Amino acid sequence: MPTNRTPIKRPRKEYVLTPEAIAAWMACDWSALHAALGLNIWDRSPLPREISGMGCSEDDLPADAERREEIWVKSLLQSIDLQRKLLAVAGWPDCRDAYVENLRKAEHDLRYSRELVKHPERDAIGMDDASRREYLAEAEAKVAYRKQLLASLKAKDSA
Repeated sequence: MPTNRTPIKRPRKEYVLTPEAIAAWMACDWSALHAALGLNIWDRSPLPREISGMGCSEDDLPADAERREEIWVKSLLQSIDLQRKLLAVAGWPDCRDAYVENLRKAEHDLRYSRELVKHPERDAIGMDDASRREYLAEAEAKVAYRKQLLASLKAKDSA
C-alpha cells in the first residue's frame, strides 16, 4: 500500500482587522500586531520598514515573477496586503517613539563603529580596516536617515 498522501489544499487564511490589531498598528507594537492578526513569528510585519526592522515596503518585492512562489516572498506579499488594508482603515501609525528608539539604536551603532575604526586592536568581529570603514560609513548614513525621518515628522507637526 503506498504511503504517499495527497496534500491538503487549505484555503488561504484571511486576516481580520480587529480593534486590537488596529490599536497595535497605531502603537507600532510589532508583537501585539502579530498576535492580534494571528501571524506566525517568522512572518514579515505589516508595519512600515522605517518603523520596524521586520517591517515591509513595496520596494522589497522581487522584480521577476518566478520568485513570487518562494515562501519569504509569499510572506512579504501578505504583509504588504495587510499594510495597505491597515493604512486604508487606520492611516499612518503614531511612529514618533519608534523613530526616536531607532535613532537611539543607530547612534549606538555609530559609536561602536567609530570605536572599531579608532582602535583596530579590538577585533571583536574579525573585520579588516576597509570593512571597518565601510561599516562606519553605513552607520553614519543610517543615523542621517533616521534623523531625517524624525525631522520630517517634526515638520509635519509644526505645519
